[in-house]
This record gives sequence, structure tokens and C-alpha cells, in this order.
Amino acid sequence: MGVKRAMQLALETAKNSNSKVYTCGPLIHNPQAINFLKEQGVETSLDWHEINEGTVIIRAHGMPIEEISEIELKGLKTVDATCPHVKTSQKHIKKYSDLGYFIYIIGDHDHPEILSLQSFAEKFQVIGSLEAAKAVSHKDKIMVISQTTFNAEEYKKISEVLKSKSDDAIICNSICQATSLRQNEIKELASQVDAVVIVGGKSSANTKRLAQIASEICSNTKHVETEEELNPEDFKDCKTIAVSAGASTPDFITNKVINFLEKL
Repeated sequence: MGVKRAMQLALETAKNSNSKVYTCGPLIHNPQAINFLKEQGVETSLDWHEINEGTVIIRAHGMPIEEISEIELKGLKTVDATCPHVKTSQKHIKKYSDLGYFIYIIGDHDHPEILSLQSFAEKFQVIGSLEAAKAVSHKDKIMVISQTTFNAEEYKKISEVLKSKSDDAIICNSICQATSLRQNEIKELASQVDAVVIVGGKSSANTKRLAQIASEICSNTKHVETEEELNPEDFKDCKTIAVSAGASTPDFITNKVINFLEKL
């Protein structure tokens, strides 16, 4: 939902704008979708400081709140394409931070969503693994929240460890339902097939997690961005193949992969 919404907002903005349209970093983590946006007049800027005119679209992952303020102070128009699930997480962090809670944000340290979320917290720590959670010290009041595309099972383990280290722990269920559903489905499917193909951007966190989950169950797991990366030889002894895709993978790309496999 968040990805489709962001794409629609970007395309509508480009269609109705008389000036240049930019996104701060990739709107979503899918190179093919970004190339399509470029063809429609939406440029990707890796440094918003270099944008001096036009409209800036806030990416689906969100942006640090102070950066958005600086963009607006430059006199640039902004269009907020932040995923509603990420927006909800931002509000939760702000609420509990204002109440004096220490915020633990679970996810990938350098992921743009994490950089966005941490800007809403006064005192926080980003935790990327169960080992890191075990190493934290006791705190009176904590709130635990995760990147919306984090591994649901891993988040449960981490939050339980953190909960045991505080007298007052609030655990937020912030993982996107679509992400959890895909993870559960691929876990079930991977044990029933001869091969698994995961379709999506190589830089997409949730796509990489799907591939990781599948590969732990099915050794013949491939993560590809397009059907052009598939080698028929890898599937010559396969009778059944499971296909899944990352949240930011356009349907037309997934369908091309399915068509390629069906012809083998």
C-alpha cells in the first residue's frame, strides 16, 4: 500500500508540476521503478542540498524531521510520500519520547527509515541483532519499536530480551502486515518446493529478508531484480518453484519472472 501510494503521488506530482520534481534518495528500493519515474520526469537526488528549485518528494521510507524543515526553509515545495505505517511509527516514537521513555529502534542502522524514525526520539539506540539487545543495560522506562520491514520472528526475540531489562516496557507492533504475511508465506512455501525465486531490488531490506528466510529452508533460492538474471540451468531438475516479491517490486516485473519460469 505504502509503495503504491508513493508511486502514485510521484507520478501525479510530475504530471501536474510546471517545475522540476525530485525525490531525496530513491523513492522506493527498486531500480526498475526508479528508472520508470525518471522517464516520467521524477529525478532522484542523493543530496537535497543541491536542489534549489522545484518540488521535493519525501521518500516512502520517510526522512529525518530536521531535514524536511531545512528543505522547506529553502523555499522548496514538498510532497510527503512517507508510508502511512512509517508515519504511525514516527508518532509513537514522538509520543513516548515526550513521556520520558528511552526508545529502542530495531532495524538496520543505515536504512533510510531508521534515520527517519530516530529523528523523532530524544534518547534512543538502534539495535540490529539479538546479540546487541542482550548487551544493553537496565533502564527504567523503555519503548521498543521496529523498522516496518524487519523480520517479525527476530523482532519478537529482541523485544522479549529488552522487555526483561526494564521495569516499564512498551512494545509496539510496527511491522507492516503485508511484510509479515509475505515472510510467513515464503517460510511455508519454501519447504514444499524445489526452488524459490525472490523478485526485487538488491538494496531492498524486506526483499533481502525474504531471500534470507527462503534460503534457510530451500538451498536453491535465487534473488533477482528481473527475469534476465535467471539461468534455466538452475531449474532443470525442478518440478515446483515458489515465487515471491519484495514490497517495492512492481507487479509487471514479478509477472515477467513468472512467465519466464512457466516457459521452462
